[in-house]
Amino acid sequence: MKLAQLKEGFLHLERFVNDITHSSTAGYSEVENMYQPRTGDQEFLLPIFILSKSECVIHTSHPNKQAQDFVRNGDDIRFFCHPDSLSDFRSTVFRQPSSFIRVSPTSSTRTVLPIDTQGLTVKTHLGKRISHFIRRLSASSVLHSIQVSRDCAALARDPKCPKTFAYLPESVGVTHLKEDLGYIVREMRPQPEIDEPRILLPLFALYSSDSKHPEDAPILTQLIAESGREPLEYFERFVLDPFMKTWAYAFRTRGLLFESHAQNTLLELDEQYVPQRIVVRDFQSIPVDPIIRARNGLRTPFKKHVIGRGDYPRIIEHSLQYDRFIGRCMFRAFANFFKREYSIPEDAFYASVRRTFRKYIPKIVEQEFFPPGHVTLADCDPTNNSYPLLYLSEQPLCRPSY
Repeated sequence: MKLAQLKEGFLHLERFVNDITHSSTAGYSEVENMYQPRTGDQEFLLPIFILSKSECVIHTSHPNKQAQDFVRNGDDIRFFCHPDSLSDFRSTVFRQPSSFIRVSPTSSTRTVLPIDTQGLTVKTHLGKRISHFIRRLSASSVLHSIQVSRDCAALARDPKCPKTFAYLPESVGVTHLKEDLGYIVREMRPQPEIDEPRILLPLFALYSSDSKHPEDAPILTQLIAESGREPLEYFERFVLDPFMKTWAYAFRTRGLLFESHAQNTLLELDEQYVPQRIVVRDFQSIPVDPIIRARNGLRTPFKKHVIGRGDYPRIIEHSLQYDRFIGRCMFRAFANFFKREYSIPEDAFYASVRRTFRKYIPKIVEQEFFPPGHVTLADCDPTNNSYPLLYLSEQPLCRPSY
């Protein structure tokens, strides 16, 4: 894809400019081929069931009118189900859909973009294994996503919050009382709202090749050439520094550990292709640190993913989020990009990441919240849809450590 095509190319980027390289299981999917983003159909029909309000629980986080209207059917509720997981809904009300809408899969497979409704996506329950996990969307996960979206709204209102921070609101969540499953409506206009045209692209689209147009240079290569800056200087100025600044601020002030790998993080450009903000999305699994929140006078109303209430020590969970999902899954891909495209050694790239980490997370904070080594995922335990954590004693690539 070329820069001039970015304004209308979001779905193309999601589906076809996405090199999946972050783990050995990254490309694994049990989902029927026709529903998969890279190889599936251009669009498919998403079933809708009309339910009474008494059958559902609805959670909201400052939804706009479009999102509110999208889930309503008069006095009833529209309930969206992925067609590859209809058998997971056992209640008789899910036997025959009331209607369908045309959708296309995004990079996450179970999050779909309605063709005729601009500005929204629907995250559905999908009881199939994709990459590491079975992608259930339980009632507790729907609630957690909406709660994190509310916290992002509060973060954005903070006068000291970096102006480079934005998020895609998960503004409505609907669950079925008996099934314990649901869906989430995500608004595609980043908040805080900017009253001028902007372009969104997932971070993986920066370094990936276009499978439909392999002759085109990667988007990041084109952006660097357009800027006239040195390659690593451009990355540090427009991607790395604002990314680390926003991630660290959310972590240090609200205890939010954004799972900011390259799929969950987007870069927002203005119409001149100059990066303006880091946009976070997908809040289902974001851990929350209650100690940090208490220090900053914040309640911790979350029911799950609360650090210290699970099976692992706090520093292990912090390491998983940063060292694994950000360091290994995202920064490693950028390190490979700069080595491949510009012959920049990996050591130089990772040194830049470590310097930027220290700029926003002092050593005393790293010592309290992160181990001297780092954590990764071991082999999957298929009996409970979990991955044991593996602690490695060597220094992490993307932190100075101590």
